[in-house]
Amino acid sequence: MDWFTDLGNFSALMPDAPALAFDFALNGANPDLVGYGLAYGLQSSSTPIDVYAPDEPTFSEA
Repeated sequence: MDWFTDLGNFSALMPDAPALAFDFALNGANPDLVGYGLAYGLQSSSTPIDVYAPDEPTFSEA
């Protein structure tokens, strides 16, 4: 598969995390071996993944 097809597939699997989809498509593992399984696992997980840092991080006071 070429990278553009991989990018489209990963974007469809992770619509809320386009930067992660881009990284998977261009820098990640081979999509046919590991990438799609990992992306599908993230998609079907009951706990959402938060890949973006908040605009203003909060730190708890000790």
